[in-house]
Amino acid sequence: MGSTSDQLLDAAARLFAERGIDNVSLAEIVRASEQKNASALHYHFGSRDEVLLAILARTVPLIAQRRHELLLHAADRADVESALDAIVRPITDVAGISWRERAYLVIGSELAAGQRTLTPEIEAVLAETEGHEAWALLRQRCPTTPDDLWAARQEICITMIARAVAERALVLEQPTHQPVLDDDRFMANLSAMVLGAMTAPIPKS
Repeated sequence: MGSTSDQLLDAAARLFAERGIDNVSLAEIVRASEQKNASALHYHFGSRDEVLLAILARTVPLIAQRRHELLLHAADRADVESALDAIVRPITDVAGISWRERAYLVIGSELAAGQRTLTPEIEAVLAETEGHEAWALLRQRCPTTPDDLWAARQEICITMIARAVAERALVLEQPTHQPVLDDDRFMANLSAMVLGAMTAPIPKS
């Protein structure tokens, strides 16, 4: 049994991942964490955004460390594959750790979809993952796509990656008879899809 704050975060992470960040009341989180004090969440966190921030802060350092390692590796190379690794692999790697990281991925896919206005504090925590740096490196290595198309495709691909990994996370959390690619094939296939989207032929205007 963890601390009261950990119990609250675990309950919130499960509910946010199952139903969406804004579809869960703070009272439900308190009940799900089996706290007797109805004001426990307000006491420990204060608001929904503070709860969300704390959930993100538990997994972001894992992604940040892995991505930093991969960016250092990619800096010594000139290939597209190492840049793609730095984008995709940190996200797929954390899915195999525990349900908490998989819940983070589902929540992250909602944030990546842009359906929720992020506070500056949440944006700052997400920036720690060095995702911008990884995408900038891929951009350097795929120079023929015009800037406007690159930006549009990047937005689509970020959402695609987040959703693909989130859906895989749900399958890993609740196994079904649905075939699941192993980690290496999933990573290779997702990277190939991203590269294909980002370097697709330029449409005629």
